[in-house]
Amino acid sequence: MKNLILPLLMLLVVFRLQAQDFVYEGPAKPEVRSFWTNAMGIQRTGKIAETLAVMEAKMAEVKKKDPSYSTDKMQAEINKWKAKLASTPADKPEDFSNLNPTQKAIKADKLLRKLFEETNISITQRELPTIEFVFNNYKKYLTDYQALNGKAADRDIKRAKTIIGKQVYMTNQAVNNLELNKQKGTNAESAEVYYYDAKYHQLYWEAAVAVFPEEAAFADQLKVISEVVAKNGSIKDMKAGAEKNNAEKIKTRRLPAPVMKDAVLEKFVIDQFNAKYGAEYKGQALKVVLTQADWTINKNTATGAILSRHKTAKLAYKGNDGKCYLLPQYLLIEQPYSGGNSYGASRLVYTGNSGDEMLCENVR
Repeated sequence: MKNLILPLLMLLVVFRLQAQDFVYEGPAKPEVRSFWTNAMGIQRTGKIAETLAVMEAKMAEVKKKDPSYSTDKMQAEINKWKAKLASTPADKPEDFSNLNPTQKAIKADKLLRKLFEETNISITQRELPTIEFVFNNYKKYLTDYQALNGKAADRDIKRAKTIIGKQVYMTNQAVNNLELNKQKGTNAESAEVYYYDAKYHQLYWEAAVAVFPEEAAFADQLKVISEVVAKNGSIKDMKAGAEKNNAEKIKTRRLPAPVMKDAVLEKFVIDQFNAKYGAEYKGQALKVVLTQADWTINKNTATGAILSRHKTAKLAYKGNDGKCYLLPQYLLIEQPYSGGNSYGASRLVYTGNSGDEMLCENVR
């Protein structure tokens, strides 16, 4: 019987995956699959509100990447879980009144560990849709600690204070990242990450001061991070600053000066880029500059045997959207080693990111 159940379950899963657009192969494929993966995980995790936030973010990305894609089934799934959430009773606050002093000390230590040791005080782009829940969960540790009305053992308090002291370095790093992004950042989503990362550190030091008000150094650190967060403004201000920086970068972005000229090699790069990468980057090459005069020999790191040689180039292309872009990394013009002093036919290799926008008038 057990041997029969597993295949049936697998068939059921496959059927459901296909029913929920796991066969879609368009430009928003990762987001579509992520949406349905999260939808199917709600029942298991029980985190309805958090998962709904992720699903709504994924649906928004799908609409952006593939406007022709119908999100009706996605919206219906979201509506279903929203109705479920509305009918779910709110969690009741934990009751600590029946704990004895020893039990309270143990619980206090657990909460101190959650607040200052076990929780990773940092934000990634993946967490942005659920940032509200990340912060609320952290605040709950402090609320529970205060409601406990108990004290951890002295050794546990000493350990917590030592750990908090070590957090200064990470907080100062978050401050530096926020300020550097404000000055030079060009990506609105990255600006959002740095903003909330700094806010998380602010929450950390607020908790440290609330739990240990006698520690003047903790209050000083809270003042530092709070002033920086206030100075850099709202998330809207941070995003606007990134967009302004990006507009300036677009204006000043240019191809580097060529190290050498070779019309045949330049045409080879342009033709090969269009043939191999034009569809992927949705554009056609406009101009290439050769950035290396001599060949670099590539050898096997273990044996020293010659494998190939290469030269580098930079390339600007015009996208199907009418805008111009500069590839941020170098293209490699590579020739495989064929023995003696001989090398085979050239091939073009590019493994970098898609282009950064530049003014078409600067492609020269």
